[in-house]
Amino acid sequence: MKPSLSLPILLTCFLGPALVRAQQVPDSLNLVPNGSFEEVQGKLRRLGGIDAAKAWGSPTGAKADLFSESIDSNSPAYAPKNAMGFQSALSGINYAGVTWYSFMDKQPRSYLQVKLKEMLKKGQKYCVSYYVSLGDLSKYSSDNLGAYLSRMQINKKDEASLTYKPQVPALQTRLYEDLNSWQGVCGVYEATGDEQYLIIGNFQATDKVTTGKVRRQRGEVRPQQPVAYYYIDDVSVKPVKYLSECSCEQIDKEQSEYIYGRKMTFNPGLKPSERVDRSVIYFKRFNKDIDLSMKGQLDSLASVLKANPSINVKLTGHTDLKEVDKVRMRPDLTDLDKDRAQAVKDYLVAAGVGEERITTAGQKGNQPASEETDEISMAQNRRVEVDVVK
Repeated sequence: MKPSLSLPILLTCFLGPALVRAQQVPDSLNLVPNGSFEEVQGKLRRLGGIDAAKAWGSPTGAKADLFSESIDSNSPAYAPKNAMGFQSALSGINYAGVTWYSFMDKQPRSYLQVKLKEMLKKGQKYCVSYYVSLGDLSKYSSDNLGAYLSRMQINKKDEASLTYKPQVPALQTRLYEDLNSWQGVCGVYEATGDEQYLIIGNFQATDKVTTGKVRRQRGEVRPQQPVAYYYIDDVSVKPVKYLSECSCEQIDKEQSEYIYGRKMTFNPGLKPSERVDRSVIYFKRFNKDIDLSMKGQLDSLASVLKANPSINVKLTGHTDLKEVDKVRMRPDLTDLDKDRAQAVKDYLVAAGVGEERITTAGQKGNQPASEETDEISMAQNRRVEVDVVK
């Protein structure tokens, strides 16, 4: 079992209220250009850089932020660690950020605005969705997470906040409090016709905003700020026929897409062998394929191994209790632990690491990282551990 580390946690597609990615409608139908903020024009160096994301901007003078893993790690707009906390992108390497609430309105709110690829059609239903994660340095969480669809571009540079009535979601009384994970915000909107702009932000009067107090993350030494600040990723507006095609409800736990991941931010003073020996790759339930959220970590691991050819490793695959219990009904899961280890090996070999330097093994569910049976704990057990072979 790997040692417990005081590291930030990333949970993608996690199992929680209103937290299943609304993927029933193909991404090709998304009317939001650059919905995951991956297309960048110009250079991103500092906060307030949303204009660097192609097609995006802010309707008020307080510019939204753009964060990226591709820029200098010392920049306040770097990801995953930045001026507002620690978070990896839900998809790709970029995401946006906005100030949703400020105590006594000491800071202006910020908003995101984008022109849709085409006007909405009268009477057509659309699934409007985006994903949020509360910034670690937020002292508050907030409700009134909304999206407003407009016929005209909003340009109110002198306004500290906007007072439109957002159409999505229908109820906006839920507090979004999760500092570690991406939470889905979605709803169905029936177009009146000719809407062509989407604005995301807090449109409610301050005295009607409900907030919660947030405890500072363990291991975070920077002071909290008197705001509710949310990272935003994967924005979409897609035509749907049925309400069921736009779901942000909790999926059945048996079909959990929950994937656990510790985002490794190692001390630069660690030896390469120590960095390798602390690596863990996590998996979705019943799945042996490498998840997109793990590829960055695997690429880093491959780079260290290629730069240090004397390091040999053993990959040990593990499963959770539900996967073990299902083996009798699903013989294809018999060697899921070994299959996961082999998938990691195949990835490293394809990245240029010598096959002879890697051995694999499986422990099924015999060496759990956590003995608990809640979803988060079991997600820690669906893993491949990397050990340096002495």
